[in-house]
Amino acid sequence: MIKTTITIILGTLFFSGCISITKEIPSYQTYTLSLKQDIKKSKYIDKTIHVLEPKAINSINTKAINYSKESFEQEKYALSKWSDKPSKMLQQVIANYLVNKNSYKYITTSNIKVDNDYKLISQLVDFKHTFSRNSSYADFSIRIYLINNKTEKVYFKSFTYNKKTETNDAQGLVRALNSITNTFLIDLNNFIIKSLEEN
Repeated sequence: MIKTTITIILGTLFFSGCISITKEIPSYQTYTLSLKQDIKKSKYIDKTIHVLEPKAINSINTKAINYSKESFEQEKYALSKWSDKPSKMLQQVIANYLVNKNSYKYITTSNIKVDNDYKLISQLVDFKHTFSRNSSYADFSIRIYLINNKTEKVYFKSFTYNKKTETNDAQGLVRALNSITNTFLIDLNNFIIKSLEEN
C-alpha cells in the first residue's frame, strides 16, 4: 500500500513537471513566401507554360531557415521554419503570379502529360541569410531555363539579388526574401515575354 502511494505521488510529480516544461517551450513560428498584387498589365501571348519545381541542393532546400556568419558555417534558426521547402514555395508563387498576370493561354504545375508550348526549368542557387559584422543580408539566386518544347530552343537567364535586412533575425530575413521574390517575379515575367516575342 505504501509502495503504491509513493509510486502514485512520484508519477504525479513527474507528469506535472513534464506539463509545466512543455508549456514553457515556445511554439514554432512558420513563415511562407507571399505575393503582392501586381496590377500592371503585360502583353498577352497565346502560349502555355509548364512550371516545374526548381532543383536545389538539400542544404538550401529545407524547411529550416538558414543563416551563415563570417565563418561561412551554416546554422539554422531555432523555432523558426518555412511552411514548405523553398523549391515548392517558389514553384507555387511563380505559377500563381503568371496566372494572375493573364498574359498566357494557361500555366500549369501538373506532372500529368499535357502538350505545353514551353516548360520553365530552374535551379535555386542561393536562399539564405548572411551576416557581415553588424549587418545581415538576404541572398537569393536562381537560374531560369525557358525551353520551347517543339524546337527545344533554350532561353536562359540568371537572377541574383542581395538585400539588407531590417532586423538581424529570421523575421527580418523573411521580409527581405518576400520583397526580393516579388521583384524577381516581375523580372521573370519580363524575361519570359521578351523571350517569347523573339520566337
